Amino acid sequence: MAVLNTQRTEGTTLFRNADVPQCRILGPGKGKQLICCLRNLLTGMVMIVCCSGTPPADSLETVYRQLKQKDDLEACANFLFDQLDADPGLAVNREDFLKKALWRAPRSKEEKLACFQFFINTGWHLLTQRQVPASIAWYERAYAFYEQHKQDPGLRPDMDFEEFIAKPLGNNYTRVGDFSKAIYIQRRAIAEAVAAHRHAIIPGLYLNLATTYFRMHDEAALRSTIALGLQSVKSGSPNDALPLYNLKAESFIEAGNTDSAGIWNHRAMQLVRRLPGSSTAQQTTLLARARLLNLSGKHRQSFYYLREIEKNTAADNIELRVETAIETGNAYLLLHQPDSAFSWHQKALHYFRLNEQGLFPDFKVTTALFGVATSLLYKKPLEAAQWFEKAVLNDYYTEQLLPASLNSNTAVYANKRYSETAIALYHQLFDQYQDPEYLVKALWLTELSKGRVLLNEQRRTAFWKQDALLSHNKKWVDQLRSLYVLLAETPEGNYRQQIRQNIRRLEFELNLKERQSIALPSYSIFKKWVQTAALKKTIISYYLGDSYAYTVHIQKDHFRHRLDTNTRARVQALNGFMQAYFYTGPAAFNRDPHAYYARSSELLHTWNPWLSGTGGTVLISPDGALHNLPFEALSTAKEKPSYWGATTAIGYSFTFLQNAFSSAGSNTPRPVTVFSFEKPHLGFPALPQSAKERAFLAGQFLTRQYPAEQTTDSAFMAALNAGNIIHLASHAVANTIEGQPYLVLKDKLYLGALQYITTRSPLVVLAACETGSGVLLQGEGMQSLGRILLSKGVDGVLSSRWEVDDAASGALLRNFYQALSADPDPVTALKSARAAYLEEHRSVAAQNPLFWAAYFYQGNGASLRIRQKSTSSIPLSLLLITTAIATATLFFWRKKWL
Repeated sequence: MAVLNTQRTEGTTLFRNADVPQCRILGPGKGKQLICCLRNLLTGMVMIVCCSGTPPADSLETVYRQLKQKDDLEACANFLFDQLDADPGLAVNREDFLKKALWRAPRSKEEKLACFQFFINTGWHLLTQRQVPASIAWYERAYAFYEQHKQDPGLRPDMDFEEFIAKPLGNNYTRVGDFSKAIYIQRRAIAEAVAAHRHAIIPGLYLNLATTYFRMHDEAALRSTIALGLQSVKSGSPNDALPLYNLKAESFIEAGNTDSAGIWNHRAMQLVRRLPGSSTAQQTTLLARARLLNLSGKHRQSFYYLREIEKNTAADNIELRVETAIETGNAYLLLHQPDSAFSWHQKALHYFRLNEQGLFPDFKVTTALFGVATSLLYKKPLEAAQWFEKAVLNDYYTEQLLPASLNSNTAVYANKRYSETAIALYHQLFDQYQDPEYLVKALWLTELSKGRVLLNEQRRTAFWKQDALLSHNKKWVDQLRSLYVLLAETPEGNYRQQIRQNIRRLEFELNLKERQSIALPSYSIFKKWVQTAALKKTIISYYLGDSYAYTVHIQKDHFRHRLDTNTRARVQALNGFMQAYFYTGPAAFNRDPHAYYARSSELLHTWNPWLSGTGGTVLISPDGALHNLPFEALSTAKEKPSYWGATTAIGYSFTFLQNAFSSAGSNTPRPVTVFSFEKPHLGFPALPQSAKERAFLAGQFLTRQYPAEQTTDSAFMAALNAGNIIHLASHAVANTIEGQPYLVLKDKLYLGALQYITTRSPLVVLAACETGSGVLLQGEGMQSLGRILLSKGVDGVLSSRWEVDDAASGALLRNFYQALSADPDPVTALKSARAAYLEEHRSVAAQNPLFWAAYFYQGNGASLRIRQKSTSSIPLSLLLITTAIATATLFFWRKKWL
């Protein structure tokens, strides 16, 4: 870890790194140093005079006011710098004051340099107190300052981008799991250091980048980056090689390859014996040795190294102290000494300033919370459950600080194994005590563990609407949309890598402009939603863990659950069923419909064993491969076509947190904006049914009509913000070679280009193929066109799982709109549409679910009304015509007689 310390020597500010030679901030010229020394001496004298006789408690603001009155910005920045060194707690306790301390922009070189150093020092002191998000904000402030002044040849060398911005900021991003930004700034630092021939710093920069890849579990990138780092190490420089050896060993430990880890740790230990002192890298080597001993069952031997680390680690090296405390706690757990394990994990937590809920947005806190919970698991399971809940919530809290985008990499679901333990414990408590509260808590933790990126993006989009961020940065946003199109249409190679890098750069700059607070979801509100929703609907939630598949089923006062150990076989059966009947055409069904009824019924009873107690409306929160399964297409009986979706309204949600914390909808009738694809375009044929859909909607409802093949991206995005229901009857392509699904309008509208939009539509009907299909992401469901629209503020989306039949699709959707005009619930309307279709098509072949079960509803279930087409215009027109004829007749009659 790059450790930034500060000290003042002979009027010159020095920044020193624990493992890197000291670098002077000021230039090498003696005259320049003499002028600065005199200036700092004069500043010191001013401060002595100002502080003379001032009580310590009042000295900070008293001196600040006096310096501000004199408009001496340089002296103020230097004064605050020194105060932080004298009392680092000011960085936390008085951060709001420090944020506003600089009353104007710096003008002279000296003022600019003093302000820059003040930003860096504040970020450093916040980091030493483990206030990582706040530290990031100050380093980002220093970055913005650098970007503003980097063209100034007199300032750029003194600001030292690679050492004092890129290293700490990149490491901070890695600490919180914001890997995309970490990679961007770390790669940039390496490129600039190589260009400047700064060979001494390059191994450390490669180490930082490799650490990011290690946290991302990107093994290939990690290996290549460590190799580049070792190549950059000069012969006879063990200080540079040691951290890379340690990371190599740590990567093998994480992979479970203890033999290779032992080899690299042995090499590191040999270097440690040659080095004097006690650096962070040396202590990290001992920590790796302790971990290896714990993994090999030699727990008591590990304590020798852990005590050595505890004894020799600097007091301000909080990260290493936290890791040592956690590893010590783990060792005691392995020795079956839970009381000692509890104490050490609690010690790790004491290094952080937890909020009133006992949370702090840091993954180390999450790990320590899980450690405390595990130490209580067997003796005090009820207390352990509370700690597990807190750990899952802290995991959620930490990840919600990260920007979500199509191109980003974050530490989402890094604690999936621990989350499953927490969920399993609440299921066990429900079995033991038969208290529904425990099953609701299991549901709460399950839903907290799903759809995190989606919720983050929904919150981010809501912030964009309030802050007008997109309109204020239109140039960047337009560039990002264009780059995502290029990314989709460019084959893999150097140019595509360059496009990705440009996307990272623009997203990095845009992210810096986003400032938003995080509101944690409330369990009490979630519980109230469950109680209210279960009165009228059945709630079914799934979680596919590594050990079990967990199902929660709640209907009125009936609380049921199931733990299934045969998860892998169940998922294989599901995938085989989908491949046979929905991804390869109608042949399998037509050959033997009864085989379909039997297999689908078996699947339905497997995933919903309480089928007889499930009716009316069902809300399903799937997980993993269950996002592929059309529950409505499954038969309730093995011997006949008794489709569940014909009698039951079924809606889907990525996480029930969507439903619990969303609005109830609006009673205001909405027009329908229709985009129909009626002419061949871009190699795609016309869709005859789209013209029929347009005509039907125009005859029934107030509509706005546009030819899809003539609609620009900007026009479509504007329609999404008009607040109308959107009906898109066009082509769509999923699972493309480029990795981005797209809609066919005047141009191809790729998923990436939809990242930077907002929407206000209550419902989008994607009457096209595979709009609900895409890449299946862990905990997130399908990365589909439908999902991206939900992330941008749409309440609900009707999309398709596979390629739809044009005629069947048209009939089903017409039935849907007719039902929706009578019932404002889109889930119920879709059920009515399915039932009507099956009633109209009685042959076995026509009732193949491939034709009618493709469309499904995802969203928060908000009700909506369609604005009916006014019928008063026809009588009014007749009245006007009659009046006109009568008036003309009277006119000619009078003229004749006159």
